[in-house]
Amino acid sequence: MLGARGKSDPQRVQIVRDDRPLWWVAFLGLLRMLGWVLRSAARHPAVTAMVVVAMWARVALGSVGTEVFGLAVVGLLAAAAGLWWWRWPASFRTRVRLPLLARWRWLTVYQRSWSRVMAGCGLTVVRAGEVHVPQVIRLTSTGWRDRLLVATLPGQHLDTWAKAGPALAHAFGARSCRVRSVDPPRPRRGRVTRGVPRVWVEFTTHDDPLAPTVAALPVPDPADLFAVPVGRREDGSPWLLRLLGTHVLVVGVTGAGKGSVVWSLLRGIASAIRGGVVAVWAIDPKGGMELGFGRGMFARFATDPADIVALLEQAVAEMRDRAARLAGKVRLHTPTNREPLVLVLVDEIASLTAYLADRDLKRRAEAALSLLLSQGRAVGVSVVGAVQDPRKEVLNLRNLFPTRVALRLDESTQVDMVLGDGAYERGAACDLIPEATPGVGYVRLDGQREPVRVRAAYVTDTDIQSMAGTYRAGASAGLRSVRHGEEAA
Repeated sequence: MLGARGKSDPQRVQIVRDDRPLWWVAFLGLLRMLGWVLRSAARHPAVTAMVVVAMWARVALGSVGTEVFGLAVVGLLAAAAGLWWWRWPASFRTRVRLPLLARWRWLTVYQRSWSRVMAGCGLTVVRAGEVHVPQVIRLTSTGWRDRLLVATLPGQHLDTWAKAGPALAHAFGARSCRVRSVDPPRPRRGRVTRGVPRVWVEFTTHDDPLAPTVAALPVPDPADLFAVPVGRREDGSPWLLRLLGTHVLVVGVTGAGKGSVVWSLLRGIASAIRGGVVAVWAIDPKGGMELGFGRGMFARFATDPADIVALLEQAVAEMRDRAARLAGKVRLHTPTNREPLVLVLVDEIASLTAYLADRDLKRRAEAALSLLLSQGRAVGVSVVGAVQDPRKEVLNLRNLFPTRVALRLDESTQVDMVLGDGAYERGAACDLIPEATPGVGYVRLDGQREPVRVRAAYVTDTDIQSMAGTYRAGASAGLRSVRHGEEAA
């Protein structure tokens, strides 16, 4: 463990007399020391091997041989580290640089004042004259953020640590502090264990890496529908979003950057659109104000409520036709330029499910969307929807979207509505995202319970117009407007 345990006033500590013989205490101490040496040797075989070889060199070669051997080992290690850093920089950063940085941060920042800060922030507990201090189990660092896995004390709750966050950040000289919950450890096989409550305490030590605007990404050719580049994650790696075999919901208030996510997604599949492998059926209830710039990329485009409902029902018909032909043959449709992935893109999906005045059109739109979301993924009919308000009465279909992106939201309760229960406690504080960082949000990736903080690239109007002219919808996608029944401009 990295933590420390402090004691209160010595006059209040109960002294327990030890009647064991001195030789027995010394013998037990030697056994403990021997056990520690053996465990350390087993955990670090490389260091153990070097120590053994150094001892052999000392005995066999004398002092001069030992010095030569030591210089040779240091030179070899330096050369190996240099080669590792030059040839595999990502692996070197993960395996060497960041662990060393984490250890340095622990020794120079946290260890010397941990007990004192815990006491000052009211996170210690006094029992039977002893002061119990939360223990640090693990510390990792990314260069701009330190993450401490802390074993809390009995009676402490996540809210207790969350309220102490600003004080902790000030005490350790960090820019901010965020506290996340940790799932309890799983019981061991055949045993029932009592998991110690733990929390992640995250200190932002340098500027937010997602604060700068992410420029529009290059158009990949060919496009990978399983990993579409949309932006950047907070650790600096690309933010890749799956499109084939899923539906995507983007939620955020006005100005949160929903357009950045949508246009970056379209930019990531632009080459597939031009090749006819993806056919985008765009729906813009705002009369084309949002999606009209990229009309040349769309196989079909609708803005009028009646035409929108007709487009959705045609997508359902296409879905049912494919399902009838592919049943029993494949489990997931493979897009081709003869039978492309149909991407139904809806700018403000609540306009169809909550705000549509015509009750008949509203009922038909909800029915078509329900069918597409529940049956369309396997046959190559996917839905990408954007909405401002995720409440059930506004969007009762949100649970049918496997992939959900939460941008800036008005309330903390809305985070769990979008990303699932417990997302806010795990750090997805969408209500705290600054207005000056549109496109910043959280997403739950496949196989990860922890929300990942991301930022979508900013695609300018000039970029969109250039895309619309260069990556026009392929001929096999059926270039016709649902509203006018003629070639899309």
